[in-house]
Amino acid sequence: MKAEQIVEALRNRHKPQSTMSAEWAVLSELRVSTGINIKKLKQNLQQRIDVWAINCFPSKGFHRIAYEIKVSRADFLHEIKHPEKRQRALELSHQFYFVVPKGLVKPEEIPEECGLMYVDDKLRTRIVKEAPIRENTAPPDWGFLASVARMGNEAEVQKLRAEKRDLNEYQLKLQEKIDELHREIFDLRRQLQA
Repeated sequence: MKAEQIVEALRNRHKPQSTMSAEWAVLSELRVSTGINIKKLKQNLQQRIDVWAINCFPSKGFHRIAYEIKVSRADFLHEIKHPEKRQRALELSHQFYFVVPKGLVKPEEIPEECGLMYVDDKLRTRIVKEAPIRENTAPPDWGFLASVARMGNEAEVQKLRAEKRDLNEYQLKLQEKIDELHREIFDLRRQLQA
């Protein structure tokens, strides 16, 4: 199983139940900040959260969940040896889950501040170990909010690029059809003159 498939499974988990409003916003490969802070140069400034979901309803307390995707046992074991790598994601979420292909990790291997979710071959998710809810998380800082805003902007840019690509393809097909019609007209004129 590939990480992209797990991202798709998590997006499906948070898919809107109706067309009226999206309860969850889901971002993948979300940087924890923008720019470079020289004072924090020793930290991993390019740190990303694999998938971050926020419930957009105030009545749900803007509940935030961070997901760390692991598709290999070695990668998971490396992550367990370096808990500082997930510290920022823990700070920015109410819950933190490791998400792995079914059976890759055992629930007892998961640190107490984390949960475990399996993804099966049909890309269905199942919580194997519930992540504890941390109520007293600090609100996101401006660097993180700027990163979230940038993701939204990048999504719009990608959408515009796709629309431009589609328009260019349509224009090429249209030009091919025009050229074909010109050839047919030319052939008809030749036949009429003969």
